[in-house]
Amino acid sequence: MLYEDALNSQTESHVIAFLSTVPAQHYVLGYGSLLSRDSRERYSQIFTPGLPVNVTGFQRAWVTRSIAEQQTYVGAITDSNSQLNALLIPTAINPQLKDREKDYRFVEVGVQALSFTGAPMSETLFNALEKHTFWICETLQVLPANEQFPVHQTYIDTCLSGCFEHGGETKAHAFVSQTKGWEHPRYNDREAPKYPRAANLDSRQHSKIDAILKALS
Repeated sequence: MLYEDALNSQTESHVIAFLSTVPAQHYVLGYGSLLSRDSRERYSQIFTPGLPVNVTGFQRAWVTRSIAEQQTYVGAITDSNSQLNALLIPTAINPQLKDREKDYRFVEVGVQALSFTGAPMSETLFNALEKHTFWICETLQVLPANEQFPVHQTYIDTCLSGCFEHGGETKAHAFVSQTKGWEHPRYNDREAPKYPRAANLDSRQHSKIDAILKALS
């Protein structure tokens, strides 16, 4: 299913049912490696399903530097003219998640910034969402990737494999087009992953990702 189709196929009743079926007070808007079910389950023990969502008011870019891990990740920067595709994930912001996102700060996001169906939000859905709190990981310090802190391929693979899971290749293309800073130094570490929370991918997925990224070169 195409990404736009995945969003448009979500009726408001579907979103409300999700909020009821997977009840939680707090939801994280995952827009990077948390998109990958394998990564968030194996490394953060987050076993709840997610729901595709668009988030306005933030620009995704390669600007989050991990000093400890010596690499650069995507981060969210406040920008009223931008949007990013994400996954609404019911989860507590516990010490384990805070450690995973130690290079970010958790910023509360208002319901008006969320879009699920591609149509204006009804009062019923707005009221249902208002009962919950939504968070996004905003980068602590904007520092573009460089040779000392490059972007590793296995991190890109993890993010895009998550896109495949709930939106197909079109959503992976959306991730690429909605992310700034692709001129970064990129290191192919598939043979010996440097990203510590890398998802498991097969050769077919690698080929699809390589084809998507080829347009950037």
